[in-house]
Amino acid sequence: MSAVRFDCTGERVLVTGAAGLIGRALVRRFAGAGADVLAVDVDADGLKLYRGDPRVATMAGDLAREDVADAVFARVLEDGGLDVLVNNAAMTGVRTPFIDIDAAVWDAVMAANLRSAYLLSVRAVRHWRDAGRGGTIVSLSSPGGSRAHENQSAYDVTKAGIEALSRAIAVELGGLGIRANCIAPASVGEEVRPATDIPAGRTTAPEEVADAALFLASPAAARLNGHVLRVDGGLHARLRTGPPQERHGDS
Repeated sequence: MSAVRFDCTGERVLVTGAAGLIGRALVRRFAGAGADVLAVDVDADGLKLYRGDPRVATMAGDLAREDVADAVFARVLEDGGLDVLVNNAAMTGVRTPFIDIDAAVWDAVMAANLRSAYLLSVRAVRHWRDAGRGGTIVSLSSPGGSRAHENQSAYDVTKAGIEALSRAIAVELGGLGIRANCIAPASVGEEVRPATDIPAGRTTAPEEVADAALFLASPAAARLNGHVLRVDGGLHARLRTGPPQERHGDS
């Protein structure tokens, strides 16, 4: 159990990709901190795990579709509005060399990862603008947003796009009290394991990603806007992940 404590009592939070590994941790963290959470995922069966939780409501649907995004925000408004949007939905399983990737697969990854974040983010900022108040967007990026994975070009392009989208929102709408930041986690798994390619020596727990989201959504991060928070144990700071390749002389 995490020792991180934030009070989100009275806040309304929308979490996408809520049936996945990180999504489940995000929903539990915000709900555990007192927020009322709307958990959304294309996987209706996966959302059944929230049955009986009084702080979590669920909706199933493809968030890359405008009619679904409209329905989600109709529910948000019906429930009293929105304080925090967490864009976590993503298609992560495509492992195809760029030279072989099919246009239909490329478009599907763009839709699931980037279009969905746009459709919800633009509705969120319009809601906050019209209400004359601020709000917070936290979007899940990846080390691939700034450095390339092998055989994951489409995924990496979407994560770079999410970071660019967050910067654009911060620049254009920061004066309205609207903040948009990203988390770039690495090596997240169900269980924490040793990892020689990460300076910290281990993988990342999903709860640690959720802790970072709680921070970015809180008043403690009031001056962070357009920022990418790397929850990666120092992976991004390292030049190489394999053994050293340089040959050094005696002097």
